[in-house]
Amino acid sequence: MPPVSDNLLRRLELPVVRRLDGLLQGDHKSPSRGDGLDLADLREYQFHDDVRRIDWNATARLGTPYVRDYIEDREIPVWFVLDMSPSMMFEGVSVSKHAVLMEFTTLMCRLMLSRGNRAGAMIFSGRVDRTIPARGGRRQLLQIMNTVAAYRPSPGATDLKQVLKDAAIAIRRRSLIFVVSDFISTPGWENSLSLLAMRHDVIAVRLSDPLETRLPDLGLLTFQDAESGEQLFVDTHDRGFQARFAAVADAREANLRAAFEKTGVDVMELATQDDVLDALMRFAMMRKQSLRRSA
Repeated sequence: MPPVSDNLLRRLELPVVRRLDGLLQGDHKSPSRGDGLDLADLREYQFHDDVRRIDWNATARLGTPYVRDYIEDREIPVWFVLDMSPSMMFEGVSVSKHAVLMEFTTLMCRLMLSRGNRAGAMIFSGRVDRTIPARGGRRQLLQIMNTVAAYRPSPGATDLKQVLKDAAIAIRRRSLIFVVSDFISTPGWENSLSLLAMRHDVIAVRLSDPLETRLPDLGLLTFQDAESGEQLFVDTHDRGFQARFAAVADAREANLRAAFEKTGVDVMELATQDDVLDALMRFAMMRKQSLRRSA
């Protein structure tokens, strides 16, 4: 993949960034509240709240734990935990999940840097292979995107549980974290994602391809597992096979939805046929409405 150029970033400057920034900014608060200095309000303690924000005076007066909410600090760090495992290279109907990851990360990173945030990245395949410390400026975006473009995944299964544990250790200051992945991994990562969300504002960006859930009639094909290398020769014309394939895919989707619901993090679904900018706009609007209802 060719390197990301400064000219490409300039083409993203005004129309794209202004559309997103206008929606995210709203009443001059970002969609998440952070570690700013201006007190926004007091509210009852909820699960996942940082215990360090408990207002002990209000708690003693009211007899119920209360926490302080602050107006978002525009300097809150933003981290991109990026899945570059072999399964992300799968290209079905339109483009690969890797290409969608590149577009999403470029747009969101460009937006956050333009708002004065610092951005960093953790790139993983089977494990975390590269960490780019959070910094600001256009050069940082170029470094992140060119590192992603040049990265070559290592073989083996993805251990998302360990990746999320490593992220919790490496990212110390409260941050906004985008976990961009297809979440095809060895099981057991849910608790690690929940623990990460206890300190940080975590958004799971789940990438998918339509051919991962429904298989058309393409005749005789050889399938290869992108991460294990295992191969299987199948007849996609066989309706029985198509039905079994769909049933397994539906069960996997249901398990994944249940896992996300268990963690309590916000999830942005992004398929390879989606328009990334439109999907971002819809998600930002839904997230803002959700945060206003819970405030």
